[in-house]
Amino acid sequence: MEIIEIKKFLSENSEEEYRNFSLKLINNSKYPLLGVRLPTLKKLANMIRGDLSAERFLNECDFSCIEMCLLYSYVLGKTKGDITTLWQYFSRAAENADNWCTCDILCQSFKQCLKNREFVLEKLIIFLESGKTYYMRIAVIMLMSYYLTDEYIDMVLLLAEKYENDGYYYKMGVAWLIATALAKQTEKTMNFMETCKLDDFTYNKAIQKAVESRRISPELKVQLKKMKRK
Repeated sequence: MEIIEIKKFLSENSEEEYRNFSLKLINNSKYPLLGVRLPTLKKLANMIRGDLSAERFLNECDFSCIEMCLLYSYVLGKTKGDITTLWQYFSRAAENADNWCTCDILCQSFKQCLKNREFVLEKLIIFLESGKTYYMRIAVIMLMSYYLTDEYIDMVLLLAEKYENDGYYYKMGVAWLIATALAKQTEKTMNFMETCKLDDFTYNKAIQKAVESRRISPELKVQLKKMKRK
């Protein structure tokens, strides 16, 4: 499919009511929002792949709207290739991620990380060291999505505590990471919570998210509520 055909598809499948609803959730992006639903974007991504033009799309995508950013992530997530090339594509998307939605869908789509954790981890640390809010959010959402394992949990918690950024969406990303770690790696994460130096906002948000989670036991929720900082 040509880019012009893709843009026509997006325009024809946009919904004003859905756009207005979504703008309440994604209100800080420099990119326009058309109002195309995610299942439709996934369908379009499959059409692009079926047309044998996935790499061409990844090279030509102009990130002209939020939907193009999301579509890029969906196509990338289904693209095969060596991790060096795939990471170059990933980095291109990261450069254009300026809101929580494009960050998170990029991370959740990039399942190629599962077979290349060591390579990707080195890149994520660079993202954390950048000091840029959305690069840093991408890093912690990637850590949450692919590194909450016995092998990596100690490193994940260390990184979550080490790197700071005043950006709201980074702090919320760290909170989400810790809340998920409490569900998947409970003992080590509880030990972390007892001594960590997370700022009060992030620490309390992590507890809030954990308490709201269905994956956390009622008993642990009671314990966490008592640990909330004043």
